[in-house]
Amino acid sequence: MINYRCPSCYGPLKRDDTTYRCAQNHSFDIARKGYVNLLLAHQMGSKQPGDNKMMIAARREFLSAGAYQPLADKLVQLCREHKLQRLLDAGCGEGYYATNIANAGVTVAGLDISKEGIQAACRRSKSIAWCIASVADLPYLDGTFDSVLSVFCHLDEAEFTRVLQPGGLVVFVGPGENHLPNLRAALYSQVRPYRSAKQQDYFSELSLVSQETLSFDLQLNSPEQIANLLKMTPHYWSTSPAQQAPLLAMKQLHDTVDMSIQVYRKG
Repeated sequence: MINYRCPSCYGPLKRDDTTYRCAQNHSFDIARKGYVNLLLAHQMGSKQPGDNKMMIAARREFLSAGAYQPLADKLVQLCREHKLQRLLDAGCGEGYYATNIANAGVTVAGLDISKEGIQAACRRSKSIAWCIASVADLPYLDGTFDSVLSVFCHLDEAEFTRVLQPGGLVVFVGPGENHLPNLRAALYSQVRPYRSAKQQDYFSELSLVSQETLSFDLQLNSPEQIANLLKMTPHYWSTSPAQQAPLLAMKQLHDTVDMSIQVYRKG
């Protein structure tokens, strides 16, 4: 059971059949697909915030093919090492990593601001509590989770800390210095290493427990796979069609995945 709080008054939400309701009588229906929308209008920022249908479809197809399975396996390993039991995937997208972790026996909640993402996540798993909401205003009661996962997503230290139990962990995954160099070389005339992230870039109150790099080869054997990968990255939006054309004309792409995995603890 996930302990939701009302996004309007911050009181506890109680489930009544297919509706969540607080003591102030704010109510939120559970969609037929299984998720609850706790994103208020003033939190949206746009009519359709987050990843759109095209991006979610590309992500779902790419991840379902197993190209990033080593990361999913590593996250499951970390959950087992730290004996995690209740995890929030904050920015879960279409639910690939959340579902892998839930299948390993962890109670998982998945949150994303993208309606398209959460609807796709519902198709991955019916056992996960999926929710549309903002990472900057998490709709959960204080201390609901023993861990928060953030994979290539926005961070909010205050909110992550609030929903964590004492001693809880934040698992953060971001690009390593040598992430997808060949994809970037096909897009840009000059490729620079990603800047190595420092703890103070993300968190000032949480303490660093561990930091490691996960690297593995990536072999894509069709233009469709290459296009799906591009649509998953911020490079899709930061480059023009002319810049993308040489990459999208490739029939194969051999590249390196390089990810930084950092674990932080709440005191």
